[in-house]
Parts: sequence; structure tokens; C-alpha cells
Amino acid sequence: MRDKVLMAASAMFMEFGYEPVTINAIAERAGVTKASVYYYFTNKAVLFAKSVSAMMRRISSSTRKILEANSGIRDKLEQLAFTKMSRPHLEFESLLREAIPFLSAEQLDDIRKAEHSIHEVIAKTFQEAMDAGEIARANSLLLSHAFTALLMIGTREQVGEVHYSGRELSDAIVALFWKGISPD
Repeated sequence: MRDKVLMAASAMFMEFGYEPVTINAIAERAGVTKASVYYYFTNKAVLFAKSVSAMMRRISSSTRKILEANSGIRDKLEQLAFTKMSRPHLEFESLLREAIPFLSAEQLDDIRKAEHSIHEVIAKTFQEAMDAGEIARANSLLLSHAFTALLMIGTREQVGEVHYSGRELSDAIVALFWKGISPD
């Protein structure tokens, strides 16, 4: 039951943000009583921190699977970008900024550690690609943050006047990351 509540909560927070989501709404989506939610989580901030941290760990695990299932760094990045853009969600930093006033320092630290685990998985892939000579040498963690920052463009339905499908936009972002803006 606890996992059911965590899944419902993380989905609702990512869809609607922190403020509009209520314990009642989470209980309803999870198919449990409000009392059941409070049995596991003392308040909304605790539920937010636990559900978002659990979601980040799931994302880290699924990211690892995507990266291990594909060969060639570019294919890995394209599949990761497409997968991320196929799932509608709020931009995570905006969501977190909204929730910060309600979180303890420890809760925020737990969320950041869980988020960092995603970057470590991606950084490991960049490091392996560097070691194999597939890409130029750089700070692998910086590459991870830069790549995921570019993926935030995927939260938009259009870029300027241009409408992209999920595949077109994910491919365009990977191409930009891959080639940079150099004329070479």
C-alpha cells in the first residue's frame, strides 16, 4: 500500500506541482483512505520528499537500463532523450522550488542525492564513451548535467514557431549536444 501511495503521489506532484496536490487527492488516486496515507506519511512535505526521492531512484534505474540496452553513445543518448520526452511532466527544478519552503534541509538533501544518482549513471556512460574514444575528453558529470539541461527543452510543446514530434525534438537536441554550435 505504501508503494501505491508513493507512485500516486509522485505522478500527481509531477503533473500538477506541489501546492495544488492534496493528501485527499493522492489517497483517491491511490485507491486508499486518507488515514492510510497518514499512517505512512505524517504530512504532505514528508510524502513529497519520499515520493520524489523514490521516483528519482526509479528514473536512475530505468536510465541505467536504457543506457545498457543500446550500443554506441549517440544511440544511447537518442533513446534516453526520446524516452524522457515521451512522458509529460513539470520541469523538476520549478517543482522543487515550489516545495522548498515546506521541506526540511534533510528532506531536500535526500531529494538532491536521489537526483544525483541519475547524473552518476549518465556520467558513467559518458566516461565509458571517453575511454572508448567515442567522444572527446571532458568532465563526465558536467556532460551529464549539460545533456539533461538540454532535455528540459522537451517540456515545451513547440520551440518558437516550429512544432516537433517527440522523436524529432529528441533527435534535434541530441544533434545539438553532439555537434555543439561549432561550424566544423
